[in-house]
Amino acid sequence: MTVRLTIGPLLLCTTILGVAGAVHGVQTDRWSPSPHLSRALDRLPHVPQSVGDWNGVDIPLEANDMSRAGIKGWIFRVYKNSRTREEVSVLLVCGRGGPISVHTPDVCYTGAGYRQKADATIQEMEWAEGVKGTFRVARFGKPGIVPTQLEIYWTWSRDGRTWQAPNAPRLSFAREPALYKMYIIRQFVAGSREENANSCREFLQRALPDFNQVLTASE
Repeated sequence: MTVRLTIGPLLLCTTILGVAGAVHGVQTDRWSPSPHLSRALDRLPHVPQSVGDWNGVDIPLEANDMSRAGIKGWIFRVYKNSRTREEVSVLLVCGRGGPISVHTPDVCYTGAGYRQKADATIQEMEWAEGVKGTFRVARFGKPGIVPTQLEIYWTWSRDGRTWQAPNAPRLSFAREPALYKMYIIRQFVAGSREENANSCREFLQRALPDFNQVLTASE
């Protein structure tokens, strides 16, 4: 997998919207200390690198780009399944609700020259008995010799336990003192056997119980 291909448009979007994020920060209390946000950020480094057959490798990102968009903490990892050899990229970010609720993949990737293959769908997922959440899912392609496509899942959480993908995330989350947003991305060649794989969903169902346990840990 080419990591920059999968994550590049999100970083470009983050940079472009950084100024808007800074303006929003002046208009809110984002620059003042927030115990709620501090606790949420402290949990990020404990998100496990290995979950079941999936083993993650951290990929560094440019701190200035993330900071300009109001992203206070993040993890970017490529997880590879040791049994199936499938890979997914995971970007988990945290900050105040205003900036974290905007610049979603359907905006960032189309703005970077990708073509969204169809309208994003809402998918419900259950990853533990009685524990459900929703995710927005879309596929993107870019013209080229090799018809590479991306499938992206994205969702938000106020508490690190309940993950939701509302139609208007900014209206739902803008006032939150701390908010997580997660992207799960896989890359495949159109027409290949991998096109119909469920790597993102399978990863989430295995990883979310472990992720949630860390992100909701008591102080």
